[in-house]
Amino acid sequence: MELLPDTRLTDLFARLRAADFRDCTRTDIERACRAMGGTLASDGSVDIPDMPAGTHTFGDDDPYDENKPCRLFSVPVAKVEPEQFRTYLDRAVAAWGEPTWYSGLSEDLDVGWIDGPTLYTLELATDGDLELGIRSLEVDGNRRWWNWKTQYHYPEFLDEDDWVPADEHDLEYTSADDYEVDYTWSAGSPGRGAEVWSVYTLAHLRGLLTDLVTSLHLAMRALGPGPQPLVLDFYDLEHSPDRQVRFTLSSNEIRVSAAVTDATRHHLAALGFTDRPDGTALRCWSDVSTDARAAATVTTVLLHRLGLGTEYLTMHESGDPLSIPGFSVDLDVGLVDPDEDEDDDEADDDS
Repeated sequence: MELLPDTRLTDLFARLRAADFRDCTRTDIERACRAMGGTLASDGSVDIPDMPAGTHTFGDDDPYDENKPCRLFSVPVAKVEPEQFRTYLDRAVAAWGEPTWYSGLSEDLDVGWIDGPTLYTLELATDGDLELGIRSLEVDGNRRWWNWKTQYHYPEFLDEDDWVPADEHDLEYTSADDYEVDYTWSAGSPGRGAEVWSVYTLAHLRGLLTDLVTSLHLAMRALGPGPQPLVLDFYDLEHSPDRQVRFTLSSNEIRVSAAVTDATRHHLAALGFTDRPDGTALRCWSDVSTDARAAATVTTVLLHRLGLGTEYLTMHESGDPLSIPGFSVDLDVGLVDPDEDEDDDEADDDS
């Protein structure tokens, strides 16, 4: 897909804003399409002059109520390198104003604008696909809220062998990767939302850490890195003060380190860490975009072998990894005991 000329890009953003999608019901979208000189077909396809090929809508219409806000209007804009994203973002800002939020949408980058009942988004995927979306703010909020308030069910659906990665070579996707977390980080003012997503198992942490690293590194390339790398410290000061693991992400590498002690030396060596003069051991990955899951797997395996994979594990965030203000990691590590989870299930069955 070729890059759109600046004049056409500016016109596209302006036309979409002027069309007034309101609550994104089918009726609203039909009206918006007519305002842009086009039509919405019964199958959801869109025919609008000068609109990029592939523009479409999808969603579950209520056949008894055309005013139910449940459709998404999607425009495939371009196929770009992350460093080209700024051109599109600048044109969107010129037409729509400053974004309401930036966030890590799974492994992708999501930028959102709220305009009354309407949510506009510009989403950059890891494969370079750039898509513009228009949806109901209410529906987006309800979906996020449902995912957030039901997330505690996650451990119930894990296979018994999927709670902890077996070793650093255990990179296959498992039942532990089947979760609904809408974003792992957010930035901007006032930010993406009020939700902080819980992390229940080490395998869950491995998946979410992979998503966090992949989407944040994409954002670093697309928006520009901040003055400090992201640092995540994992520890249990009460029970294991001599065992701490530090995970660091910069624009060009991932670093995992821990202090070398009698309790950690053997495990660090077994996982390929290299001793340093300062009394720590370090392992690095230079290809951030492809090594995120490998680094996350080593981190969680190390936590497990050091005895830190318990309900007492704490994750502390620091750093300033993006060129935009208000960055936060929206994850809260609160590991659960698989034996206690089984006890809870048995209690539910007996009641």
